[in-house]
Amino acid sequence: MALLAAQRFIKKSQIFKIVAGYSGTPEAMERMFERDKDDLRSLGIIIEVGGLDPLFDDEPGYRIKKSDYVLALENLTAEELSLLAIAAKTWRDASFSDSAQSALRKLRSLGIENDATNYVDAPIHIKTSYSHFPLIWDATLTSQRLVFNYPNRDSVLEPRTVEPYGVAAWHGYWYVVGRDLKKDAIRVFKIDRFSEECKTEGKVGSFTTPNNFKISEHLVMLQDLPKTSVVLLIRKNTCHQLRLKSDTLKSGVEWDEMQFTENNRQETIKEILWYGADVTVISPEDLKNSVIIALQSLVMNG
Repeated sequence: MALLAAQRFIKKSQIFKIVAGYSGTPEAMERMFERDKDDLRSLGIIIEVGGLDPLFDDEPGYRIKKSDYVLALENLTAEELSLLAIAAKTWRDASFSDSAQSALRKLRSLGIENDATNYVDAPIHIKTSYSHFPLIWDATLTSQRLVFNYPNRDSVLEPRTVEPYGVAAWHGYWYVVGRDLKKDAIRVFKIDRFSEECKTEGKVGSFTTPNNFKISEHLVMLQDLPKTSVVLLIRKNTCHQLRLKSDTLKSGVEWDEMQFTENNRQETIKEILWYGADVTVISPEDLKNSVIIALQSLVMNG
């Protein structure tokens, strides 16, 4: 989705190099790229394909026009935004259709979060975009240094000059990974902690991203976490999002026995609590006990 911030066509090779998630053989990355394009198109997002320089560069580029993605609503009050968010939250079952997914994506472009795993007493989050994100993204694409102030461990702003190697999103926040020139080491910077003033320094192409650079190796939160197999009984024709990530072990008249691999226990518990009586935990035993304790707490505090 970082393509949304681009003002020019971006080559596939650039996407492979600086966007987290692409790894493996060239063939594997090609398959991942085609899958990601299909996923975006299924959400109603139009991907343009065009040339960068028809005289000297045969490799096509890709971009997404903001006008094809952003819902054109202006001057909405907080109450109106809240109503839109509430409407989105009521689409729990309908949201898996292509048309609803496209509409929800446009709601997110307004900063309205809609995550099915956070429906239980979830607040409505209204987020503003980072004004300097396009500059950061462009500097990463063109290999140009970034200069900004960033808080140190004592929360005191310090000047930083960074060669941005890659940009990645995690849980709704954006991060830049690059070489801090003063420390002469690769560091991770959360974009919403940047000072208001952020600018580029030096010429385009002033540094080269190392060939062995992989953004996921520097973003610990993107690395694989210990995984646990979870077996559930799920009531027929319910829990659609849970079914999407699960495999059917046994199909019954009223219930299906299904299995998925988790990597975040707290998120799993929240999701199971959200579906309520439509889900029963079979294993692991510690997850079952955690859900029971959580339910007891809800009853006592309710």
